[in-house]
Parts: sequence; C-alpha cells; structure tokens
Amino acid sequence: MIKYHIESQNTASQFIQITLNIPVRRLSQIRLQLPAWRGGRYQLANYVQNIRNFHVISPDGKPISSTKTTKDLWEFAPDHIGEYQVKYEYYCAKMDAGSCWVDDEQMYLNFVNCCFEIENMSEDKIQVEVNYPSHYQFCTTLLSENNGFFASNFQQLADSSFLASQNLTHQLFTIDQVCFHLWFHGDIHFDLTEFKTNINQFAEKQIRTFGEFPVEEYHFIYLLLPYAHYHGVEHQRGTVITFGPAESLSERVHMNELMGVSCHELYHAWNVCQIRPFEIMPYNFSKEAYHEAGWVVEGFTTYMGDLFLLKSGYFSLSEYFETFEKVLNRESINFGWQNQSILESSFDLWIDGYVTGIPDKKVSIYTHGALIAFCLDAMLLDENSSLHEVMRLLWKKFGKSKIGYTLEEVWRTVLSQTNNPIFFNQFHKDYIAGKENIFPVVEKHLASLGIEIQTKAREDELSSYFGIIKHSDGTITKIHQASGAFKKLMVGDFIKSQELIINGIKFSIDRFGRSLEVELMSSDELLFKDYFLIDKEYNHKRNAWITD
Repeated sequence: MIKYHIESQNTASQFIQITLNIPVRRLSQIRLQLPAWRGGRYQLANYVQNIRNFHVISPDGKPISSTKTTKDLWEFAPDHIGEYQVKYEYYCAKMDAGSCWVDDEQMYLNFVNCCFEIENMSEDKIQVEVNYPSHYQFCTTLLSENNGFFASNFQQLADSSFLASQNLTHQLFTIDQVCFHLWFHGDIHFDLTEFKTNINQFAEKQIRTFGEFPVEEYHFIYLLLPYAHYHGVEHQRGTVITFGPAESLSERVHMNELMGVSCHELYHAWNVCQIRPFEIMPYNFSKEAYHEAGWVVEGFTTYMGDLFLLKSGYFSLSEYFETFEKVLNRESINFGWQNQSILESSFDLWIDGYVTGIPDKKVSIYTHGALIAFCLDAMLLDENSSLHEVMRLLWKKFGKSKIGYTLEEVWRTVLSQTNNPIFFNQFHKDYIAGKENIFPVVEKHLASLGIEIQTKAREDELSSYFGIIKHSDGTITKIHQASGAFKKLMVGDFIKSQELIINGIKFSIDRFGRSLEVELMSSDELLFKDYFLIDKEYNHKRNAWITD
C-alpha cells in the first residue's frame, strides 16, 4: 500500500515534512507527478514552487538519485524490490479554501497541493498518517479505517482536505441516513442552532430535488478568519469554506454571503463532483483539461445555489432579488459577450478565467452562466418541466455511474423536456454558442414570473453620465464603449482633479507620467446603470419556480 506520513517539525516555519512510502514490485522507472491544478479551479496552480529538499531513499536506507523531467514531474530507477521512501518539504502559507496553511493553531491541508500521483499506481489504495498534537481535534473528508485515514485511489486523495486544531466546534445533523458534519475553526459570532437549521433546510431541499445524496457522509469545514475573505471549494465528501471577518457574521447581510457559498458548494456535490464533463472525468492533474462546459459546471451551480436559499425559506423574496441584482449589475458592466461566447470563455479559463484580463474579452461562467441557467429554467417551466428535472436526468444517466457527459448530451437532455425544440435551439445558437445580448431575454423571463427589471443612475455620476468607472484612488478601470470618454481616456489613467463645465466635465489626467487635460460632454442616456427588481404580481409560474 502507498503510505504518506505528514508532520510539521516547526509550525512557525510553515513547512511540513512529508514521507511517501512506495512499494516497488518490479524494476521499472518510478514517475511522480505533482498536480499542476486542482478540481474546481481551471487554472495552473504551480504548487511545485512550494516544494524543497526532495530526495529518494532505497529500501536499504541509502540515497538514490532522481531526475526532474518537467517542472512538476520527478522520476527514479529502483535498483531492487522493496519499499522506497520519497522525502520532501512543502510550504503551507496560503490561506484559502483550496490551499495549505500551518501555524501554531492549526494544520490545514488540501492533499492535491502536496501529494504525488505515482504513474501506474493511480488506483492503489493510499494510507495517510498526519502527525499533529495529541490535544488537537481533527476533521477530514478522507475515509477512516482502524483509527487511520485512507483514500481509495489518487483521485480521492486529491479530492480530500484535512484540518486539525485545538479549537474546533462540531455540529451534525442527519437527512435520510446521510450524516452532515459542520466544523468551525475561528470565532463564532452567530447562533449555531439557527445556522445548523438553515443548512439542514437547504440541504434537504436539494436532496429532495435530486432524489438522493451522492455520499453517505458530508463535511462542511468552515475556517472563520479575522480578516476579509471569501472562498469555497467543492469536494465529493465535503466542502472547505474560508470566510472573514468572522465577527461580520453577526450581521444578516454577511451571513447571507456565507449561506450563499455553502448552498453553492453543496450543489456541487452533484454538479461537477459527480455530474462532470467527459474532459475532466477523471481529472488529469498533469496538464490543462480544456472543456466548454463552464456554464453548466459553474453557471448552473451559481443559479441553483441562490435559488435553493429561496426555495428553502432562508431567503425572503427581497433578499433573493438582491442576489439576482448583483448578478445583473456585474454582468451589465461587461461587454465581453460581444467578443466571446460562453463556450469560448469556458475553454479559455486556463488563460484568463480567474483574472481581470483585457477589457471586454470574455464572459463569466459564474454570473453569465447563471443568467443562461435562469432563462433555461424559465423556458422549461413553460413546458411543465424545469432545469431541476434536467439535472435529475443528468444525475441518473451520468452522475450515479460517473460517466462524463458531452455538451451535446446535456443539450439533448434539455430538448427532451420540450415540445418546442426550435425555440431552445435558437436560444442555444444566440446565447450559448453565440454573442447576443442576453439582458432582453432575462427581462422577458423575469416578467413571466411577475418580476420587473428597472434601472436607475449609479451613485457615481461619472459612470452613469460619462461612462467612467474608477478605483477609489482615482485610477480608471473601465470605460463604456458608447461614451465620449472611450476615445479620449484610457484604462489606467489617473484622475488628478475634475471640475464641472457647461454640459460636461473637465479632467486633469496623469497618463503614466504625462499630464493631460480632457473635456467630456454628459450623455443624454444612462451609460453604466444599476438594475433592480420589482415584485409586480404573484402567478402560477412563479409558484412552480419557487416550490417545485
């Protein structure tokens, strides 16, 4: 059996010492691949930069030479049968939901960061031993056996997290014999009983919608931090969520954020952890895995995560409106839809999916994908079906059997729920494969639910009347394409001063060391604007949307 032993000899250094024991049964080259990325984030992570002091020891205790053949691939040639040890150190100094952190209070690990996949041994069982202080508690998404931890294979190890600390708060509840654990590290500034009830309610709604839960045990692992932070990562047997500042959770508005990411990550237990594009089933962590399914993987999940908070009764309608308005307002300032379809943006996640990138080049698989999901759901409701039914079918056909889907199969599943495929295919052509403006369609489908979109000027008049969005320090970050500023100002210009003139405004600009004077006329129409939703009337379709 493959075995990992992990400890930290000096937590202040934030290094852990790892020993990997490999049973060598035949004399062939051993190749060790450190993951280049992790599930849930389609971006090369460069974990290898955190490794030092890599060396190999033979069964007789002697050093054996190894070769590094790529940035994150090592290999060595065993000279006889037996158990070889690979020893190295890993630097655990990044706190988020997908990384590793070690200090005097905790040992927090995501094994995909720091553990090697051994070529031709990927399906072997892996034992994990973590040495931590005896007075610590622990939680993990690894499997437990005989007071130890193990993973059935490397895919499961790479999908697992571990947290040990002296101060862990634990709650649990059960739904249909599935045990849900809540783990908290950090200060708690909210009512735990109420929190557990709210998690229970949306979890039960999701389970009832799919008909079953994919695993027998699930862990919500919360790291509540003293500084501003927001991140969540999905796993088959749980989720890690980092949030801060912890004391802000005494306020409903911030608790809504934590509930939002919790509901989102739980939906991933089906969507992507089990229902997954064939390109990433299983994950190949050695290189980029290109696919065009970001709008399904994250767009559907973003939409469903918010919707289930409404369905479960946690969100009032007005609170749901606020979350939908945030999506609309984020999308309204981005004109990337004119230049790239969401299929193309999904494929390009590896290039610029998690950075600002160049102006108006791409769309967000999260927020733009959520608008696509909403429109599909509204269209399917008119067919006496729903996006939930589509996801149920995908779960039964692909998720339960862990068969990767193609986008053609997803779309055929959507079409199976309609007698009007021509309308759905036109929607796909225009808004999924195409580059049409989805806002008029969103407005139409909201109206069918008795909800009206209205707009108003933003608080910052520069954005609404001159098409300029700037950072708090005065640096221009966005310029509306239909504004006069588009041909006179640049992203990166620094506004030193401004003064009103007749029908406009005069700027003093610093353009990378050059001083400029620029005059702009005010627009007769709102350029950047705020979107908000109005509850006009409750109807049967809305009832089906909320209660189905």
